[in-house]
Amino acid sequence: MQTFKTKTLSWHHFVRPTAADVSWLKNHYAFHQLVLEELATPTARPRVETFDEYLYVVLHLPLFDEATRKTHSAEVDFIIAKKELVTVTYESIGPLDDAFRKCSTDRSCEEFYASKTPAHLFFHVLKDLYSFALRELDHIQENINRIEEQVFLAPHESELVEKLAAVRRDVIDFRRAMKPQQQTLETLVGYGAALFGRPLKPFFEGLLAEYRKIWNLLENNKEAIDALYENHVSVLNIKQNEAVKILTIMAFTTFPLMLFAALFSMDTLATPIVGNRYDFWIIIGIMAAATLGMFAYFKRKKWL
Repeated sequence: MQTFKTKTLSWHHFVRPTAADVSWLKNHYAFHQLVLEELATPTARPRVETFDEYLYVVLHLPLFDEATRKTHSAEVDFIIAKKELVTVTYESIGPLDDAFRKCSTDRSCEEFYASKTPAHLFFHVLKDLYSFALRELDHIQENINRIEEQVFLAPHESELVEKLAAVRRDVIDFRRAMKPQQQTLETLVGYGAALFGRPLKPFFEGLLAEYRKIWNLLENNKEAIDALYENHVSVLNIKQNEAVKILTIMAFTTFPLMLFAALFSMDTLATPIVGNRYDFWIIIGIMAAATLGMFAYFKRKKWL
């Protein structure tokens, strides 16, 4: 547990809370037992609950894991009381840890972020987390721009499919983390204004606006990467169809030739042409004429 205090509030920050941490909260604050039990383990879905003196908020934020090269959902639990803000995470979340460290060491941060109420501090902390999410989206956008150049410069490069699939996976994981938050934030606007007063309603509405900004950019990225993926797959399919068509024409062309060769190689008494002075060249001429005739037919049909 880490604690940061000012004249008006206390911020308690827990990373991977233990039973002792939950017991400490139970002994020092009158939080509901159900809330304390929820803090012990991660929660599957984001939500907000209101109590007499505080709000309990569960949010999930998208984080990119450098080790696995994947985006995953990281949970942050908030308890927003009249004089306390409690944050709980089940893994180290860089931007949240940085925000706590900044408030603990930077005097200007204390004056600006934490000089009023825990609700004001919650607004600034969550806004920082959403700003971090926007920077992650900028990184995805850069990847999309690079892939777009490669798609149109080298449309037949099959390795691009893997790159496109990786970015699509990032966008899907990002959406999975962000989409369920909309209803939670909309509910938070009403609950927050009711508990902390109408002057704080614009702050909670501001968080909803930040969320919508992220969601709109995310939808933009989704449409762009989906269009690039479909375009590239279409080009690859056209190339594959061309290859299949050429192979089919070659197979159709060689089959009659093989049939001719098999017929004239039969050991029979009355095989035509065989035995004449120029039988070999006659058979070669027939096969060549048949081949040229089929190619002329394919050309007229515009199959070649």
